[in-house]
Amino acid sequence: MGGWFRKEIKSLEDLKGLKMRIPGHAGEVVGKIGMKPMSIPPGELYTALERGTIDAVEWAGPANDVKMGFHKLASYYYTGWHEPGAELHVFINKEKYEALPEDLQAMIAISAKEVSLDILSEAFYRNVVAWEEMKKESEINIRTFPDDVLDAFKKANDELLNEVTERSPMAKKVIESQKIFLERSKDWSRITDEDYLKLR
Repeated sequence: MGGWFRKEIKSLEDLKGLKMRIPGHAGEVVGKIGMKPMSIPPGELYTALERGTIDAVEWAGPANDVKMGFHKLASYYYTGWHEPGAELHVFINKEKYEALPEDLQAMIAISAKEVSLDILSEAFYRNVVAWEEMKKESEINIRTFPDDVLDAFKKANDELLNEVTERSPMAKKVIESQKIFLERSKDWSRITDEDYLKLR
Protein backbone atom coordinates (compact mmCIF):
# COMPACT_ATOMS: atom_id res chain seq x y z
CA MET A 1 0.00 0.00 0.00
CA GLY A 2 1.05 3.59 -0.59
CA GLY A 3 0.72 4.65 3.01
CA TRP A 4 -1.42 6.18 5.73
CA PHE A 5 -2.08 9.93 5.50
CA ARG A 6 -3.65 12.20 8.06
CA LYS A 7 -5.21 14.34 5.33
CA GLU A 8 -6.55 13.63 1.87
CA ILE A 9 -4.19 14.22 -1.03
CA LYS A 10 -6.10 15.98 -3.79
CA SER A 11 -3.18 17.28 -5.84
CA LEU A 12 0.59 17.34 -6.08
CA GLU A 13 0.59 20.61 -4.15
CA ASP A 14 -0.80 18.80 -1.09
CA LEU A 15 2.41 16.77 -0.88
CA LYS A 16 4.83 19.70 -0.83
CA GLY A 17 6.71 19.70 2.46
CA LEU A 18 4.74 16.74 3.80
CA LYS A 19 6.82 14.63 6.19
CA MET A 20 6.53 10.91 5.53
CA ARG A 21 8.24 7.80 6.80
CA ILE A 22 9.15 6.05 3.57
CA PRO A 23 12.54 4.39 3.02
CA GLY A 24 14.82 3.48 0.17
CA HIS A 25 14.24 4.26 -3.48
CA ALA A 26 10.63 5.30 -2.85
CA GLY A 27 11.91 7.80 -0.30
CA GLU A 28 14.23 9.26 -2.92
CA VAL A 29 11.31 9.52 -5.35
CA VAL A 30 9.07 11.42 -2.93
CA GLY A 31 11.98 13.64 -1.95
CA LYS A 32 12.40 14.65 -5.58
CA ILE A 33 8.83 15.95 -5.74
CA GLY A 34 9.11 18.09 -2.61
CA MET A 35 8.11 15.76 0.21
CA LYS A 36 10.34 15.16 3.23
CA PRO A 37 11.13 11.44 3.52
CA MET A 38 12.05 10.46 7.05
CA SER A 39 13.69 7.42 8.59
CA ILE A 40 12.20 6.57 11.97
CA PRO A 41 12.69 3.35 13.96
CA PRO A 42 9.62 1.08 13.83
CA GLY A 43 8.99 1.34 17.56
CA GLU A 44 8.61 5.11 17.29
CA LEU A 45 6.33 5.29 14.24
CA TYR A 46 2.98 5.24 16.04
CA THR A 47 4.03 8.03 18.41
CA ALA A 48 5.57 10.05 15.56
CA LEU A 49 2.30 9.88 13.61
CA GLU A 50 0.24 10.56 16.72
CA ARG A 51 2.27 13.65 17.69
CA GLY A 52 2.53 15.02 14.17
CA THR A 53 6.28 14.50 13.85
CA ILE A 54 5.31 12.87 10.56
CA ASP A 55 2.21 13.46 8.43
CA ALA A 56 2.14 10.06 6.76
CA VAL A 57 3.68 6.62 7.04
CA GLU A 58 4.30 3.80 4.57
CA TRP A 59 4.80 0.45 6.22
CA ALA A 60 3.65 -2.60 4.25
CA GLY A 61 0.06 -3.75 3.95
CA PRO A 62 -2.89 -4.51 6.24
CA ALA A 63 -1.34 -7.62 7.85
CA ASN A 64 1.57 -5.59 9.18
CA ASP A 65 -0.14 -2.21 9.43
CA VAL A 66 -2.94 -3.41 11.72
CA LYS A 67 -0.39 -4.41 14.36
CA MET A 68 1.08 -0.91 14.25
CA GLY A 69 -2.34 0.74 14.70
CA PHE A 70 -1.86 3.38 12.00
CA HIS A 71 -5.53 3.09 11.02
CA LYS A 72 -6.44 4.62 14.40
CA LEU A 73 -4.49 7.80 13.65
CA ALA A 74 -4.71 8.37 9.90
CA SER A 75 -7.93 7.71 8.03
CA TYR A 76 -6.65 7.98 4.45
CA TYR A 77 -5.09 4.77 3.16
CA TYR A 78 -3.53 5.11 -0.28
CA THR A 79 -3.07 2.31 -2.78
CA GLY A 80 0.47 1.41 -3.74
CA TRP A 81 2.50 2.93 -6.54
CA HIS A 82 6.03 1.91 -5.58
CA GLU A 83 6.06 -1.84 -4.95
CA PRO A 84 4.25 -3.70 -7.73
CA GLY A 85 5.24 -7.09 -6.37
CA ALA A 86 7.04 -8.63 -3.45
CA GLU A 87 10.50 -10.01 -4.03
CA LEU A 88 12.12 -12.24 -1.44
CA HIS A 89 15.83 -12.96 -1.44
CA VAL A 90 18.27 -15.56 -0.22
CA PHE A 91 21.90 -14.50 -0.09
CA ILE A 92 24.55 -17.20 -0.16
CA ASN A 93 28.31 -16.96 -0.48
CA LYS A 94 28.92 -18.01 -4.10
CA GLU A 95 32.13 -19.91 -3.39
CA LYS A 96 30.56 -21.84 -0.51
CA TYR A 97 27.47 -22.61 -2.58
CA GLU A 98 29.46 -23.86 -5.56
CA ALA A 99 31.55 -26.05 -3.24
CA LEU A 100 28.42 -27.96 -2.20
CA PRO A 101 27.40 -31.19 -3.97
CA GLU A 102 24.81 -30.68 -6.71
CA ASP A 103 22.04 -32.36 -4.70
CA LEU A 104 22.49 -29.86 -1.82
CA GLN A 105 22.56 -26.94 -4.26
CA ALA A 106 19.27 -28.20 -5.70
CA MET A 107 17.78 -28.54 -2.19
CA ILE A 108 18.67 -24.94 -1.38
CA ALA A 109 17.19 -23.64 -4.66
CA ILE A 110 13.96 -25.61 -4.28
CA SER A 111 13.61 -24.70 -0.60
CA ALA A 112 14.06 -20.99 -1.38
CA LYS A 113 11.33 -21.16 -4.03
CA GLU A 114 8.95 -23.03 -1.74
CA VAL A 115 9.47 -20.65 1.17
CA SER A 116 8.95 -17.67 -1.13
CA LEU A 117 5.65 -19.07 -2.41
CA ASP A 118 4.51 -19.92 1.14
CA ILE A 119 5.30 -16.42 2.43
CA LEU A 120 3.54 -14.68 -0.48
CA SER A 121 0.45 -16.91 -0.15
CA GLU A 122 0.28 -16.41 3.61
CA ALA A 123 0.75 -12.64 3.25
CA PHE A 124 -2.21 -12.47 0.86
CA TYR A 125 -4.41 -14.37 3.32
CA ARG A 126 -3.27 -12.29 6.30
CA ASN A 127 -3.88 -9.04 4.40
CA VAL A 128 -7.48 -10.10 3.67
CA VAL A 129 -8.14 -10.89 7.35
CA ALA A 130 -6.38 -7.76 8.67
CA TRP A 131 -8.22 -5.52 6.20
CA GLU A 132 -11.56 -6.77 7.56
CA GLU A 133 -10.35 -6.16 11.12
CA MET A 134 -9.18 -2.60 10.41
CA LYS A 135 -12.47 -1.66 8.75
CA LYS A 136 -14.38 -2.74 11.87
CA GLU A 137 -12.16 -0.66 14.17
CA SER A 138 -11.89 2.59 12.22
CA GLU A 139 -13.35 4.56 9.35
CA ILE A 140 -10.82 4.15 6.57
CA ASN A 141 -10.94 6.08 3.34
CA ILE A 142 -9.24 4.17 0.53
CA ARG A 143 -7.77 6.49 -2.06
CA THR A 144 -5.62 6.29 -5.15
CA PHE A 145 -3.19 9.14 -5.68
CA PRO A 146 -4.40 11.75 -8.20
CA ASP A 147 -3.01 11.62 -11.73
CA ASP A 148 -0.71 14.61 -11.28
CA VAL A 149 0.86 12.91 -8.24
CA LEU A 150 1.31 9.59 -10.05
CA ASP A 151 2.80 11.42 -13.05
CA ALA A 152 5.26 13.22 -10.76
CA PHE A 153 6.20 9.95 -9.05
CA LYS A 154 6.85 8.34 -12.45
CA LYS A 155 8.93 11.27 -13.70
CA ALA A 156 11.04 11.33 -10.51
CA ASN A 157 11.45 7.54 -10.61
CA ASP A 158 12.58 7.63 -14.25
CA GLU A 159 15.12 10.35 -13.46
CA LEU A 160 16.53 8.36 -10.54
CA LEU A 161 16.75 5.17 -12.60
CA ASN A 162 18.56 7.07 -15.36
CA GLU A 163 21.07 8.33 -12.80
CA VAL A 164 21.69 4.75 -11.65
CA THR A 165 22.13 3.43 -15.20
CA GLU A 166 24.72 6.13 -15.91
CA ARG A 167 26.80 4.93 -12.94
CA SER A 168 26.47 1.18 -13.39
CA PRO A 169 26.52 -0.91 -16.58
CA MET A 170 25.02 -3.85 -14.66
CA ALA A 171 22.17 -1.69 -13.34
CA LYS A 172 21.57 -0.42 -16.86
CA LYS A 173 21.32 -3.98 -18.18
CA VAL A 174 18.88 -5.02 -15.41
CA ILE A 175 16.67 -1.90 -15.65
CA GLU A 176 16.46 -2.05 -19.46
CA SER A 177 15.54 -5.73 -19.27
CA GLN A 178 12.80 -4.99 -16.73
CA LYS A 179 11.40 -2.15 -18.85
CA ILE A 180 11.22 -4.37 -21.93
CA PHE A 181 9.44 -7.16 -20.05
CA LEU A 182 7.06 -4.67 -18.41
CA GLU A 183 5.90 -3.52 -21.83
CA ARG A 184 5.62 -7.10 -23.08
CA SER A 185 3.58 -8.18 -20.05
CA LYS A 186 0.96 -5.40 -20.12
CA ASP A 187 -1.36 -7.00 -22.68
CA TRP A 188 -1.25 -10.38 -20.95
CA SER A 189 -1.99 -8.78 -17.56
CA ARG A 190 -4.98 -6.92 -19.04
CA ILE A 191 -6.62 -10.03 -20.51
CA THR A 192 -5.91 -12.23 -17.49
CA ASP A 193 -5.76 -10.58 -14.07
CA GLU A 194 -7.54 -7.33 -14.95
CA ASP A 195 -10.38 -8.88 -16.93
CA TYR A 196 -10.78 -11.72 -14.44
CA LEU A 197 -11.22 -9.27 -11.56
CA LYS A 198 -13.76 -7.25 -13.58
CA LEU A 199 -15.77 -10.39 -14.36
CA ARG A 200 -15.78 -11.53 -10.73
